[in-house]
Amino acid sequence: MNFRFLFLLTLITLYASTDTHASVGGYICPFVKKKLFTVLVKSFINEEGDFTTPYYGAKGFKILNEPVAPVLVKDNCAHLQTNYKVSSNPEENFLALSAWSLLGCSGKLHSDVTINNLRAVLENDKSTIPEIRYASETLKLLGLPIPNGPKIAKFIQAKLKEDDGLQSLGHALHAAALLGTAGNFILDRVEEVVMQADEVDGKLLQWEGGLTTTSLLITGLLRVPGAKPLTPEQAEKLAAYLLTRRTVQTPKGALALIEAAVSLASSDVSPVSISIGGPAQVTVDKPELKLHISDILGKPLKSPPAPVVAQSATRITDDVVVLSKQPLSPGSSPVEFVLPLRLEPGQYRIALTAGTHSTTLTVRVLGPVSLEWLQIGLSDADGSAAPRLTKLVHPSKLPTPLHADSSQHLTLKLSISRVIHQVFLRLYSGTKEIIFVAEPDSSKLYKLDVNLASELAHSGTFEMELILGDSVMSNPLRWELGTVEVNLNVPEPPKKLGRGLKPEIKHLFRPAEKRPAEAVSLLFTGLTVSPLLLLLLLWLKIGINFGNFTTLALPFHLGFGAILYLFFLFWWKLDMFTTCAWLLPIGTFTFLAGQHLLSHIAKQKKP
Repeated sequence: MNFRFLFLLTLITLYASTDTHASVGGYICPFVKKKLFTVLVKSFINEEGDFTTPYYGAKGFKILNEPVAPVLVKDNCAHLQTNYKVSSNPEENFLALSAWSLLGCSGKLHSDVTINNLRAVLENDKSTIPEIRYASETLKLLGLPIPNGPKIAKFIQAKLKEDDGLQSLGHALHAAALLGTAGNFILDRVEEVVMQADEVDGKLLQWEGGLTTTSLLITGLLRVPGAKPLTPEQAEKLAAYLLTRRTVQTPKGALALIEAAVSLASSDVSPVSISIGGPAQVTVDKPELKLHISDILGKPLKSPPAPVVAQSATRITDDVVVLSKQPLSPGSSPVEFVLPLRLEPGQYRIALTAGTHSTTLTVRVLGPVSLEWLQIGLSDADGSAAPRLTKLVHPSKLPTPLHADSSQHLTLKLSISRVIHQVFLRLYSGTKEIIFVAEPDSSKLYKLDVNLASELAHSGTFEMELILGDSVMSNPLRWELGTVEVNLNVPEPPKKLGRGLKPEIKHLFRPAEKRPAEAVSLLFTGLTVSPLLLLLLLWLKIGINFGNFTTLALPFHLGFGAILYLFFLFWWKLDMFTTCAWLLPIGTFTFLAGQHLLSHIAKQKKP
């Protein structure tokens, strides 16, 4: 009885010690780092009056241990010195002075006024939490003590009662981490911050506000001394979220991604990345599958994972386990491990464990396919005679074209070393083609019988090509088999020329309408000008009085005459837009001249 109890206890202990949890499927590889560098370089493009943006590039390059080009250092140091303002707010001070320090600029950018302003922010109970955080960060950057930590801690706690949003909590975490023991109050808030994270599909973890807010909270939580805010599972889900943002396009976002990834990688709950180090496929002659096991920055883990074991490999097509408990051997680098997959060609699902972490990977094993024999020829549609087939050996072609009519079928038979997904016979002529699929029978012999009369629309000469392919085939094949001439008593339609002269397009214009007689036209012309003739006759009878004419009337009459002449030109050759363009200044002049003339006449009539 004691022996049984001891045996069961041993099993339970062994099971508990081998309990595993998931890993991250990816990391920030050199290609991603190169793209992040390209984004960070944008922050060094100086804009007038902006002295905060260079910080994102300088900080990102520093974290990734990449030197900044000397010409960029020189230009940005000069830009900071020219545009920096002593009266800047705490955040601007922190960004500018940090960039100055990170770039290694010579001299001193700040002054005593800057330091006094920062200390005043920390002594003012009206300051916001971000202002307190950045003022504290800047003083620490300058190597100066933060005055009266307990008082600042009380300010932060009072502000959190007014606003405990995620942004305020994130800055409070960073500020409290700078206050020593006075900042221990923030430990009561750590669990609250973690509880506000949103889980997506059970795989990702993030905070509302996107990458910037998530990065602010990750770096803040992991910065607080004595806090253990995240479990390994939470850290892995946060890392999985960060890896979905690898295509960020702004310098600020790129720095947020890098800072959060570095904080997670250097923490006690550093996520483990298990991924395939190269193509997700091997071949039968080169079966070594290379795996990459590292932190999310692609660096070796602090504690090497041990043991690394392929627990099982399952063939996806039939769920048969073909491999079990196979250990992996170390590769050429500390992050590389090698798994030999000496398996039949196919797709496999591999369950892998690395220490206490596990993952499932899908890989393919590729293998060659040999074409054992092939026969092609013609057979009668009614089956009255045996098919006349010719045996071919790759890469030879039919010595002479096949001649077929509407009473014959095109027959193809071939034997392949194993069943594959794609066995096609392609008939083509010029830009036209038709593809037939060969299917295996019970003996795994591929056969194809093409009824040419029903499949082809007209007579013609067609080239024949055999296509063999498969997702796990390492030697896909395209083989020109020869030519078949098909006579269906339906001639091939003439080819339409895509280029050349087009037929002339002839337009039929509407015939002109019949014009009225000349006498009618003259009559209506006379009626049109009759008012003018009547005016001239009345002037001759009554007479024209020029006694009251004044030179002030001359501009008005000139303007009026110009308007009449413009109307004549409109009738003759001008369009409406040109006429309106001229009418506007002429009409304005005539209106002012007429108003002046009427005012003069009115004054003369007054007694």
